[in-house]
Amino acid sequence: MAVKKHPLVRENQEEVNLTTLVEYIQPIVDKPVFLPPPNELIQSCENVVQCLSRLTGTEQELWKCLRSIEKFLVFVISNVDCKLRNDIITTIIDKFYSYISDPNSNACPATSVVLIVMDAPEPRATLSSARWVIQQSKKSPSDDGLRSALSCLFRWLSESYTLPYLSNWILCFIKVLEENEMYDILIEESVKNIGNLFSVLISPATRKQPVADVILHLLISLRESPEAFDQISKHIGEILESLAADSRQWSRQLLGSLVDILTSMINYNMQSLKGVQLYMFRDKYSYVIKHLERHMVTNDSTVIMDPIWKSRKTGQPAKVDIVTSPKVGLQNLGNTCYINSVMQALFLIHQFSNYAVLKMYEKPYWAKMSALFVTMMHTVAPCIKPTTFVSVAKPDFFVPKQQHDCFEFLGYLFELLKSYENSTVTDADFAYNTPVVLNSSRTSVTDGKSGHGKSNEPKVSEKPCTSSQTPESSNAAGPCSLKRHTGAESNITTKRRRFNDSFINSVFAGVFLTRITCIHCGSSSRSRDVCRDLQLAFPEKSGGNQYTIQGLIDFYFSNEILTGENKYQCHECNILRDAEKCVTIESTPKILIIILKTFKYDTKLRVQTKLMHSVMYNTSVTLPTLRSQTDKNIYNLFAAVIHAGTTMNAGHYYTLGKDNNDWYIFDDSRVKATDETGINRLDRSHTPYMLFYRRNDVVEGSIAAFATLPKQMQKTVMSYNKAHLELRKTTKTRP
Repeated sequence: MAVKKHPLVRENQEEVNLTTLVEYIQPIVDKPVFLPPPNELIQSCENVVQCLSRLTGTEQELWKCLRSIEKFLVFVISNVDCKLRNDIITTIIDKFYSYISDPNSNACPATSVVLIVMDAPEPRATLSSARWVIQQSKKSPSDDGLRSALSCLFRWLSESYTLPYLSNWILCFIKVLEENEMYDILIEESVKNIGNLFSVLISPATRKQPVADVILHLLISLRESPEAFDQISKHIGEILESLAADSRQWSRQLLGSLVDILTSMINYNMQSLKGVQLYMFRDKYSYVIKHLERHMVTNDSTVIMDPIWKSRKTGQPAKVDIVTSPKVGLQNLGNTCYINSVMQALFLIHQFSNYAVLKMYEKPYWAKMSALFVTMMHTVAPCIKPTTFVSVAKPDFFVPKQQHDCFEFLGYLFELLKSYENSTVTDADFAYNTPVVLNSSRTSVTDGKSGHGKSNEPKVSEKPCTSSQTPESSNAAGPCSLKRHTGAESNITTKRRRFNDSFINSVFAGVFLTRITCIHCGSSSRSRDVCRDLQLAFPEKSGGNQYTIQGLIDFYFSNEILTGENKYQCHECNILRDAEKCVTIESTPKILIIILKTFKYDTKLRVQTKLMHSVMYNTSVTLPTLRSQTDKNIYNLFAAVIHAGTTMNAGHYYTLGKDNNDWYIFDDSRVKATDETGINRLDRSHTPYMLFYRRNDVVEGSIAAFATLPKQMQKTVMSYNKAHLELRKTTKTRP
């Protein structure tokens, strides 16, 4: 069918009339059966970019035209083969970059509407296209094109804050510049434009979340730049007042983030000043300090761990990790950070998450965790909502929407999974509305001989050190109790149980051998204890020296004298005697979970207080073992659950985790890159609570490939991704 086409670019026409552009687009939009030949189609798309760059008028006048162009581009990209699609996208992006990188082009912000072609076929295509653009620009001997491009993008963002695809492109463009360590370009152009960009946040009408995401990234990266702080200082008071008067939840969150970042900028600038200079700084920015003092810095701020741009001219490289694969966040469902943080750490144990997805996807409770893990593995969404898993995995005695202990949750989860590991009932037939039944049976460890002298038959027991108690409340004697516990040592029982009775134990449990020797008669007894965690207390220490994780481990396993109220009931003497207690490891776990007892009961105030000691968190530790285990006693840190807050009754949990040699901060729905030194740069109120170490000989591997998943798991992923993409399509509307 012949379709009348109108010339798109007229000779000697410097400004394209909107009507002309719409007349060219409309026939194809109205008659989707018609598609020009490939060469003509590529040329048409290139002409569209050219026309958009010359458009004039207000944004409201452009909406009708832009909608038609969006529809045209999406139709074209969705109805051509892969090779032609790549050619079209390459042509559009190349033409687009030629305009934004030309300092004399003065291209219209509406040009950015062509970026829709990267969002339509593949969500991650924007980052790939930005990499291609910068790779091409590096062939030029000068960086002027990149500087002009970044400056143009910033100008567009400050002038046309409602364009839907611009913010994402800018963030990707910045990310690729970071990957290529082009920090001088980032710093110089960002400092020039940060004042105008920051002023966009003053009015609720211009305060859009995508724009705010770009501004927050710039502020975080420039938080050590006095020039950037000076550029934004005149707007701070007005913006904070406007946000405080806005009752919307998103505005409250933005206010908290800004207060955290601006406070960090103030603190850094004042650190290097003394005397008169410090006085002058405080006097110059007194109004800013006054405004910030009206708002409280949030306890869960992780700003101090984000990378900072540092000029290459100073010889100080910025530490910015290259993200090679997307990481998925977990949405907070109402104070469920204690669940999210634990699940992010467990997910990084690929041996565990793969086993759940490939083997246990039909078992009660395991199936819900499997669905969560497989979605985290292969979703196209940046964040998922773990509603189903939380609804069945949350302990019944945990009050909804209140602060709870992540360690206590982990212990409950392990017991829950163990109890249903060998269930004959499938997940589809299981009644989740019935009460949870935890298996309380205990099985023996391997036989062993113990005792000497006149002692009777060796005493062997197993007191599993599960995580069902919080470290601040556990006072039971034994290898997993406080190092300096109180109360008499209990008699060793003879009940025997198996060690590897579950997959959970095979990964997380070790066997601790405890020997207690009576100082009076020399007789001894031994017990074997299956432990899934190691709870480390802080010894009384003077001089303000820094603790280390290795030092706390050595303290835990050092010989201990049981005396006073802690005497040992000797079976030979038949009375309480002073004794020496020695703990070593007979069988090491594949994954070592360390709990730091950072809470202490204050007898005067009668409250639990948080210890905020200075600690060096060793990335590698060694456990004391029997000779047979000396080749399996070295562990490497790969995850840590952090408690942010100053008291045990309030705060926030988030996770630092390592995957494929890259470190990330998993803070509920927000995931961002960090580096391996991040854990030792934490603020005093951000204390690691749970540390996860992997044994040196354990090969972790990668997540299960989609093709290897059971059909049921593949359907779970495809169903979630389909729902997510449909939701994105319906919500991506103009304000």
